Amino acid sequence: MKHVELSDEAFAALERLAAAKNLPPAEVLASLLGAGKPLSGDHLLFHLVSAEFTALTDPTERYLNLLAWAAKNYAFDFADFISHQDSARRYLMLSRDELNDVRSHNHARQIDGTQFWAVMTIDESTKARFVRRLLEFIGCHDETVAQAINALGLAKAESHGFRLLAG
Repeated sequence: MKHVELSDEAFAALERLAAAKNLPPAEVLASLLGAGKPLSGDHLLFHLVSAEFTALTDPTERYLNLLAWAAKNYAFDFADFISHQDSARRYLMLSRDELNDVRSHNHARQIDGTQFWAVMTIDESTKARFVRRLLEFIGCHDETVAQAINALGLAKAESHGFRLLAG
């Protein structure tokens, strides 16, 4: 048995990827090096543990980065998903000035490399639902979706099921 020395950052990324795949770190390394069973799943996991993504500490920047990754790697599906949002039709009827007013009001930020804008004034549970639906739409596995929600710091915000409201 040979030993390999890794930096703390590299080992943390390996542990995150291994946890997301429910595999020991050694099996993940073997798979990545082509010496083991290939990892099943999607490429988003590799992005979530990449140096580019993990270097982002601001939740807003992580959110925008994830959206940009999805738009770049699944351009057609991303555009299709966005075009089918209920709000998409509403903005088609606005003039340029009205659109700029809405964008300013919503603190919208352009998603890098796209024509799309992300509304930043939505609450975390809405953001989590949006990300979940988007990632499921582009074909990500459940574990990958959960890892992405967690990486964005939205796991606590995501609610499952129904809530009873006191009246």
